[in-house]
Amino acid sequence: MTKLCMNLWDDWEHLDLGNSNARPGVYRGQNALYLEKTGTPVFLREELPLDCFRLQAEVAIPEQVGFVGLVFGGRDSQNYELVYLAPEEIQYDPVMNGSMTWQIYNGPMYQKPLPDTTGEWVKFSLEVQPNGAIVYLGDDPSPQLVISNLQHGGCVGKIGFWGYLPSYIRNLSVEEMQPTPIMKRITDAKQLTAETYVTEWMVSKPYLANEQPAEHQWTKAIVEENGTLNINRIYPAEQGISVQAKSMFYLPEEKDTVCTFGFSDHLRLWINEEEVYQGEWRWDPPKSDGRVRSDYAGIPVRWRAGLNTIRAEITHYEFFGWGLSVKTGLSDVSFLTNEK
Repeated sequence: MTKLCMNLWDDWEHLDLGNSNARPGVYRGQNALYLEKTGTPVFLREELPLDCFRLQAEVAIPEQVGFVGLVFGGRDSQNYELVYLAPEEIQYDPVMNGSMTWQIYNGPMYQKPLPDTTGEWVKFSLEVQPNGAIVYLGDDPSPQLVISNLQHGGCVGKIGFWGYLPSYIRNLSVEEMQPTPIMKRITDAKQLTAETYVTEWMVSKPYLANEQPAEHQWTKAIVEENGTLNINRIYPAEQGISVQAKSMFYLPEEKDTVCTFGFSDHLRLWINEEEVYQGEWRWDPPKSDGRVRSDYAGIPVRWRAGLNTIRAEITHYEFFGWGLSVKTGLSDVSFLTNEK
């Protein structure tokens, strides 16, 4: 069975370092590769055609803020599966169109809190399967996190590692293994509708401040398994650009509910063409983390009998996730979306 091992501090022939600025370093007496450039993957030069494998390395984060991760299923430097270790958590963070997405994929399906690992060398391992991945830490045989839906659709692709702010990595290995079934999680559209999420949107092309979306260039989009509209999946993110998203539905009679929503990074929201909210939610620790949660804000709404509309402008500022989640408080709604 295929196995590849690299110490990483002096055997770089298998690595494409690209513009990562990775370089040899020493931390707590251990030779390693030092990473500090923001969010740049380092891939193996050779793409290993494996669909079941164990990806493992020893990693260390020397300061209170830092991130180091393992990469697989890479299509290119802008799109790949990523699981990273932070001092106090493990996070699944698929990179899409050049943007991290941890503000979209949050909660126990995608995150695992940890005791503080700052300054320690830790063995970090992924068992990667066609439908998912299992995350291990140290010599603990119990999984820390089970990822049962790979957002890029599969595990075959470029393999490597990644860092964000100062971190160290050493003794990387890739070893083919026997398949271990992971039950794939399928998006349950009926359940999301029952929980009153808006599940279908029409999304405009991106535009700059003081512009308007092109009238006839809208694309139908379905929300993710957690009810969030993931704009990173549709468009590359650029600082300061916006999209609009709109959804329509009919009601047989008036109804009063509380409409709740979450977003990142800036939102303007209209209901039946009346602006009802404007605000910003970004990564600003410890005050805010910018994660998209459907209960972040709420407003009372009297929905009309007949046609109702929801329209949102979502503006992107930082590369951690660009999205929107809305719950109307109305169950059994059929949305009217047509791609133009």
